[in-house]
Amino acid sequence: MTQPLHIKNAQIWDDVFSSYSNGAVRHDLYVANERIANRPAAGALTVDLEGYTIFPGLVNAHDHLELNHFPRSKFRDVYDNAHQWGEDMNGRLETEPYKSLRAYALDDRLFIGGLKNLLCGVTTVAHHNPPHRALFRKDFPVRVLQKYGWSHSLHFNTTAEIVESYRKTPKDWPWFIHLAEGRDEIAAKEYQRLKVLGCVGKNTVMVHGVGISPNENTSGRGLVICPSTNQYLLDKVTYQTDSSFYDWSWKYGGIALGSDSRLTADGDLLDEMRFALHNIMDQNVIVAVGMFQDAAHQILAMVMSSAAKLLNCEDMGELRNDFSADFIAIRSTEDDATALCNARRAELALVVRDGIPRIGDPDMMAKFPHIQTTPATLDGVPKAIHIDIARRIHQCRLKERGLELDEIPEKRFFLF
Repeated sequence: MTQPLHIKNAQIWDDVFSSYSNGAVRHDLYVANERIANRPAAGALTVDLEGYTIFPGLVNAHDHLELNHFPRSKFRDVYDNAHQWGEDMNGRLETEPYKSLRAYALDDRLFIGGLKNLLCGVTTVAHHNPPHRALFRKDFPVRVLQKYGWSHSLHFNTTAEIVESYRKTPKDWPWFIHLAEGRDEIAAKEYQRLKVLGCVGKNTVMVHGVGISPNENTSGRGLVICPSTNQYLLDKVTYQTDSSFYDWSWKYGGIALGSDSRLTADGDLLDEMRFALHNIMDQNVIVAVGMFQDAAHQILAMVMSSAAKLLNCEDMGELRNDFSADFIAIRSTEDDATALCNARRAELALVVRDGIPRIGDPDMMAKFPHIQTTPATLDGVPKAIHIDIARRIHQCRLKERGLELDEIPEKRFFLF
């Protein structure tokens, strides 16, 4: 059973909406049975986090978890659409370094994708590929969405495959497809093509959407954008209404941010948040996806509450009673929202999933004496990692960039 917690003296972002006007609120946070509780449980460990701000764990709405050990790759300066990139990539799979990297065990490749996400504060991920069994092991670093349907794209799937996948997906599950990932006429027509197939409904989640016209009468569950991938491949982040500003007045039910994999993206979800803040969120633009005109708050919604709703994860993305006890901590600043959007993974003081601290600064992890840890270095910054995660990292034949671990004791502990 998970150790109950009573966290006091921290600034708490229950959710981005309630925290919008005045910032985080100082109040106690309780954890019991892997959930947020409304009162302290018997035997709760009291932890004083004065000087820290706690946010919900991040929700990554799009990743290809088995592709994060590949180098960032493209073979032209700019692509008209991602289908061209896919064909270029497929033609090189038997060349190096891709041939050797593809030969690693699937479990190891998936694990590295999960670890990448955990280290940057992501606790829940939507994997845009088959639901491999390894993703749902108890020792997998992050929670992976289980109830979903998907097709790759209109280019790399047949019409019959797309229609069958959509029809087989329960209507209350999100159904994902890469759509309009381009800047040409092919991309611009994809939304209408999908609509003609009868695959645009209340559960349809479109990924990228760069080529969708701002005048398109769109519908569906929502849109996931992956800014650094779009910029890298297409030299265009999302659709533009003129040469200066980006119109975010989508008619979807929601919008979320995804990291994509390192095969095309800048890095992890924190990198996407920082990229969005500095490259597409102009203060003169009203961001109409939510209720905000403030860029940092909008980005937080796109990786917290809005993302959770888009993925149909109704008990995530906020720190409310009976929600999953997933949260991250940073040192408090005068503007915590902007600080988190600008943060890099080594700057996170603590990452907690299901009420269990997984990685953090050494002095922070020492506040949880029931957790056995091992020393590590992340991007040159000292860290302490939960011993069971450390053992799994040592077992993996692939290595996470920027992460170094000390030797760990042989005695086995199973704390989760």
